[in-house]
Amino acid sequence: MHDSTLLSDDQISKKRTGVSPSKSENVFASPNIAESRRGSACIVQSTMLLRSPQKMHAPYTQDAPLMTEDMHEERLRAAETFGDAFNFSGQLEKDILSSDMSAFKAANPGAVFEDFIRWHSPGDWESEETSKNGSFIDDEFEAQNTKWPPSGRLSQRMSEQGNSWRKIWNDSPALAVFEQKPLLDPNKEGEKILHYLETLKPHQLIEQMVCTAFRASVDTLSLTLFGNLKQLRTKIGQLYLTIASTLKPLGANHLHDDELIDDLKRLCLVFEHIEKLVMLAASMHRRLLNVPRLCEAIFSDYFNFYIPKMGTSSTSICYEKEFNIREPVRMQERPSIESMFTPPTTNQSWRKVLSMGNLLNGHEPTLREIVLSVHDSMSGNHYGTGNTQSTSDEIETHRMYIRGTSNDLQVALSVTSCD
Repeated sequence: MHDSTLLSDDQISKKRTGVSPSKSENVFASPNIAESRRGSACIVQSTMLLRSPQKMHAPYTQDAPLMTEDMHEERLRAAETFGDAFNFSGQLEKDILSSDMSAFKAANPGAVFEDFIRWHSPGDWESEETSKNGSFIDDEFEAQNTKWPPSGRLSQRMSEQGNSWRKIWNDSPALAVFEQKPLLDPNKEGEKILHYLETLKPHQLIEQMVCTAFRASVDTLSLTLFGNLKQLRTKIGQLYLTIASTLKPLGANHLHDDELIDDLKRLCLVFEHIEKLVMLAASMHRRLLNVPRLCEAIFSDYFNFYIPKMGTSSTSICYEKEFNIREPVRMQERPSIESMFTPPTTNQSWRKVLSMGNLLNGHEPTLREIVLSVHDSMSGNHYGTGNTQSTSDEIETHRMYIRGTSNDLQVALSVTSCD
């Protein structure tokens, strides 16, 4: 290609981008551009570089460094010490931006600052005005398919004299992400942690261990699957608040040892009660998964029974003897209850002849209750009254109650009479 052609393309680029290329920059890429390209993740679709007829490549970049709570507090303390003399947040943003620029330069040899803006901050690249109403529309895609170089210009803020982004661009070397210094130095941060542990005071270590242990334990209870039991979910939420208020004086080291131990004992007692409720709820949820109504009803009865006893030690509560509330089972819920009982073995089948009937998967219930009742109309018999408006009503004239086990049988009969 002749020099006159190069000059013509140079003038076109200067006119459309408002940037004059330096003498050292060549409009067309040299044959070894592909070999010198490093750290390219992919090609940016239908986007060409401004100074080289090459496709734009998106580079691999470093992730923004993670900020732990300790790192954040360290930056706050440094900001209080230095005041406005040093902007740590601005320095971190500058390091991230410089890393992205270096990676972009390595993936796009011959790229200019305007190319980086088109990729990193498209809002700061304005295409030529092609509509009559004065708004800018993006016609770069069409222009790239018909002619090169692409047309457009930088936004006003990026075109200002002494723009900080351009200064960072000029100072950033072409380094792929694997050639760069990590934004977060794990060795340095690890040394800080070791130094912190070496200089940690005993009461501070105990505080962190106790607080972490309680918080992790409550998180474990909260993640347990126990269905839609709102009372228990509320209790776990209250336990978080109780732990926070109880352990807050521990960090200040204002309490005496006796007071601190008493507070921790009370907190352990509260946690023990909630843990027992969670264990019961999780077991019921697993066994009564297909009958959630029955599960919630039984747990609600037990919850109301157990709440008044939460202030006492759990060892003084006899759960099996004191809790004796019965919940009726609906017809559609009976198959799920029956499935909880395993079928009898061959050695147990001979006991059927001694049973009271209606075995539950071959298992004899410990107690059976039967209620028989007779209803009769109040009209035309000695149960009737002189009130003609109630002649269509029925009353329960006879009621028999049978309660029996394999060794005992009790029968009670009640008869309604009208004197």
